[in-house]
Amino acid sequence: MEEIAPQGAHGRSRRHVPVLLEEAIEFLRILPGGTYMDATLGLGGHSEAIARRLGPEGHLIAFDRDPEAIESAAVRFVALRAELKEQMPRITIHAAAFAEAASWAEPQSVDGILADFGVSSLQLDTADRGFSFQADAPLDMRMDPRSGMTAEQVVNQVSEEDLANLIYKFGEERRSRRIARAIVRAR
Repeated sequence: MEEIAPQGAHGRSRRHVPVLLEEAIEFLRILPGGTYMDATLGLGGHSEAIARRLGPEGHLIAFDRDPEAIESAAVRFVALRAELKEQMPRITIHAAAFAEAASWAEPQSVDGILADFGVSSLQLDTADRGFSFQADAPLDMRMDPRSGMTAEQVVNQVSEEDLANLIYKFGEERRSRRIARAIVRAR
């Protein structure tokens, strides 16, 4: 769990306007005093909109695996706290995958869940995160850059069979075996 910090990553705050914000909030039908989850916190745009509608009795539980996103969202919440004062709901941020949500709240106690799955603009726009092919940067591609193997390590160390299975499963590529064979030969 991450406490709301006064500064974001490298002391800066990122502003982000989420896609379909009003539509998502309208669909959630937020109840003042309710408990809501943001499965993909990102830079906190959806979470901020939810928090503004919860009131002081409400609780927002947010998840993200990206430490830089969590820090940036925390900065956003500090500013929101200064604005809302006593109307600020309780906000709990977990540095975890949404798959772990059941360990943080009973499903029947949650009034709504928002999930915007996929790679975030923060990850795509930061070249050294290694998600984009448009920049000459290390091949990383980890949601949490502090854990697990980088994509470069996977490409260079995983067996041909495992690599083919990964390409097939996550890339939905029918020629995964041929691609994996070519990668292994080029090592």
